[in-house]
Formats: sequence, structure tokens, C-alpha cells
Amino acid sequence: MTTPNVSSEMVNFDTKVAGIDPQSVHQVKLASGALMPIAAFGTFHSDWAQAYMKDATVEAIRLGWRHLDTARAYENEEVVGEAIREAIRRGYLASRDELFITAKLWNGHMRKQDVEPALNSTLSALGVEQVDMYLNHWPWPNVHTPGCAGDHRNPDAVPYIHECFMETWGELVRLKKAGKIVALGTSNHTEADLKLLCRDTDGFSRPVLNQMEMHPLFQQTELRRYMESEGLVCTGYMSLGSPNRPGRDRFKEHRADMLDPLIQAIATNNGISLAKVCLNWAYQRENKAGGYVAMATRTDWILDNLSAATQDFLTPEQMLSISGDGSALHPGIDANNRLIWGQVFLWPEALGDWRVLWNDSQVFETRAAYARFKQSFQDHYQVWQETAVSVPH
Repeated sequence: MTTPNVSSEMVNFDTKVAGIDPQSVHQVKLASGALMPIAAFGTFHSDWAQAYMKDATVEAIRLGWRHLDTARAYENEEVVGEAIREAIRRGYLASRDELFITAKLWNGHMRKQDVEPALNSTLSALGVEQVDMYLNHWPWPNVHTPGCAGDHRNPDAVPYIHECFMETWGELVRLKKAGKIVALGTSNHTEADLKLLCRDTDGFSRPVLNQMEMHPLFQQTELRRYMESEGLVCTGYMSLGSPNRPGRDRFKEHRADMLDPLIQAIATNNGISLAKVCLNWAYQRENKAGGYVAMATRTDWILDNLSAATQDFLTPEQMLSISGDGSALHPGIDANNRLIWGQVFLWPEALGDWRVLWNDSQVFETRAAYARFKQSFQDHYQVWQETAVSVPH
């Protein structure tokens, strides 16, 4: 692998810097009864960081991180496995059992016959016998070419079809019963998806966690409260706005959380980093009921990101100024600034509108229901093409 041209300011490991006690990191209790560290070290590579992922993960473990967030889609499970073994070899861990490992089932492996081989491959790559949390990465089996541009489209993409999803979920439940998975969760699922899933599962098979995009400029408060009312802990990715995310996920409408004037003012007033403001807000909000995923490749940043989950660095007044309370006096800074639009997953009937992925306007219980909708859409679209002055493509 060719090492990217990355500034030394972005990659700097110093093993002389002392870590923190992992027991000082806040944990939440899942519906399963298990405790989960709320700070998860992310291993999404954003391309440039791929070459540094092993060293960064080893350093994160040395500094006290005990929750690793991985996924097949990140194309580096083997590297994360190497990092775990290296951390044990160096004495940073007594055993793998000290870690909470979150992994994810990729879209392309959601067919019933592909679920177990996908999990087995993940376990083998990580060098473990089970994962503590296994998330269904996205709610539909739509795939895209790794590294594709934002205008990529899969002509076979489909919306959420509950009948199909439950076949996937049934396999995940079976693998949980087999002991390969401790707890099940979802990622990027919406309220409509989860209402159907919770309706059709019992105490053993229900998800216990949903991971979704959350940061100060995209708080998803109402959706999070709904999910937690169903017993799902919510963890947030893009917690720092992922400033080095792939180009296909960058749009002129986007704002950077750490450039927000309020975030900057709080950081200056409290004498802490901009990142710590964002992550401590994530830690403290909603009665400390959720978590965050964050990744860095510098010792000081890795440590700073973890320490944000150890104590209250923000005052109640500062928390209110960020979150707001729905009043004119305290509006908060939530700007509905979604950074991951997911446009590469769009199906034909969405007509290129990425909001359809998230607004539950095309969710179906059965294959037959979707087939009827698809036929009706095609008939209507043909008439539209024949009669309208302008038709979107």
C-alpha cells in the first residue's frame, strides 16, 4: 500500500504519554443487561487513514479505549484484528475479553444464505470467537462500488421491504443463539423501519442499539427519544463532523460543527478543545443515555476524545445553549445539517432525492406491496414523460 501524503500534524503517536483508566469511561447498560463503554474508537478509514489504522488502534487501546467500532465496509477488519493481537502482546490488554467490539453486516451480505459466512469472515479477520454487538449496517441490501463517486447508482437498489429484512434478521437471531453474537443492533435505520422490527421481535430477538449520525448541528433528538422509548440505546457517528470524509459525501450545504461560533466560544471559555466540546455534549445529553464514535491518528487527539466521556466538562447552561429546549429563548444550534446523504444507495423510484432514504415515504411491509408500488410508479412516470414539459432524470 502506498502511504498517502498526510501532514505529520495529522499522524503522531507518542507512547510516552500516559493513558487513562478505562474504568473512568462512562458506560451504559443495554437492554440485554451488558455494559457498553459509550466512547467507541472508530475505524472508518476515509482512505488516507487506512495506512495508519493498525497503529492508531493499538495506541487507542494503550490510552484506555475499550470499545472498538468496526465494519466490513471499512475494508480493514484484518488490520483491526492485528491491532488487538498486538495490544495483547504488548500488555495493554490481558485478553480480548477486556474489549467491547462492535461489527456490522454489510448491505451486500443481507441475503439469508450470506449472513453467516459474512459474520464468520468478520470473526476470522478480527481473530475473535464472538462480537459484543453486531449491527445491520443499513436497512436495505443496496450496494455501491468501493470508492465510487457520489453520482453512482445501483439499478437493482430497493427501498426497505420488511418481509425481506426479517429474513436477514432471523439469521442474525440464529447466530446470536449460537453464541457468535452477544447483542444485536441496527445502524441508519429510521422510525418506520424500527417500528416494524420491534413489532415483530421478542425480548431475545429485539435490537438493543441503533447507531446513527448525530452531532451538534444534526441532533436527531426526537428520533433518538423514540428509539430510546423502545429500549434502544443510541450511539452517534460523525460525532465530530468527520472533516476528512470521502469527497462524495461533501456538499456546499454542509456546515462544520467545530467552526460553529457557539462551539468555539465554549471551547475558549472552558479551556478545552473544540472536539471535546462536541464529544462531551454527546456524552452528557439525554441524561448520559447514549454514546459516540470518534477516530483520530494522533496520541493527543485520541486521548482527548476518550477523556470527553469521563466527566462533565460543560455546564448545564452550555448544554442547553447547544441542545436548546424548543423555546425562543433557548433555540439551540441544531441545523438539520445531515452530512451523510446516502445518495449512492438510492433506488429508481426515489428519483434522485436522497431525502427519501430518511423520511419514511417509501417503506413497504411485503415484496408484493413494493411490486404494486413499482408498477404504479412506472405507469405514472411513463405518462409524466409523455405529457410534462420537464421530467427529472
